[in-house]
Amino acid sequence: MKRLAILGSTGSVGSACLEIAESFPDEFQIVAVAAGRNLDRLRQQMAHHRPTLVSVAEAEAALTLAAEYPDTRWVAGEDGLLDVARCE
Repeated sequence: MKRLAILGSTGSVGSACLEIAESFPDEFQIVAVAAGRNLDRLRQQMAHHRPTLVSVAEAEAALTLAAEYPDTRWVAGEDGLLDVARCE
């Protein structure tokens, strides 16, 4: 199984990547995503994929979401984006 990190998961290209991964559940696991500020769409993605690492644009949003999803590691800003990009 290939483990995937999706940058820009709430945008059109990132959402399309997630849809493709959904079509092959035995081949792909979403382990990390980076989103900007579209928290509603991110929540939908969280419900379906449950990545273990998530980056958002703003630290305040990361704190709010961490309370909703305590089993997920939340990061923010440019450093958070880099954490997702480096995720293995």
